[in-house]
Amino acid sequence: MAHAPSYKRSRYLVDRGYQLRFVARIFLVVLTVGILSALLATSLVWVMLYRPEPDSRALLIPSLIAIATMLFLELLLTIPIVFFMGVQQSRRIVGPMDRLLRTLEAIGQGDLSRRLSVRYGDTLEKLAKAINKMAERLQQHPGSGPRS
Repeated sequence: MAHAPSYKRSRYLVDRGYQLRFVARIFLVVLTVGILSALLATSLVWVMLYRPEPDSRALLIPSLIAIATMLFLELLLTIPIVFFMGVQQSRRIVGPMDRLLRTLEAIGQGDLSRRLSVRYGDTLEKLAKAINKMAERLQQHPGSGPRS
């Protein structure tokens, strides 16, 4: 019985197009939330600016600038965190799918000794076990392999 090779994920962008689209969607959600929260905070401060007391305006203008600056810095800090988390999460999906595809292609070409290895708890763990059982059974019954 052949053992499945042990895989260590070394590439962060396994399927660059899929992963970057995934991260872009997350980024757009965070950006939208950031912009909406900035608009809400700004509108609340502007409402307070139009009070009749002249002293309140002098205090609120620096407050408005401070809030806008804080929201901008918050957004700048959030973007790299969201990007990293998005790549990490998409990698957990795309990595096993990539290995699954390569293993199935090898089995389809007649290499029945190939086995699929995924980490415990990976999204495709049950599927990998089923494919490995299938390849093992095909290997035990040589007449039932792929036909040309």
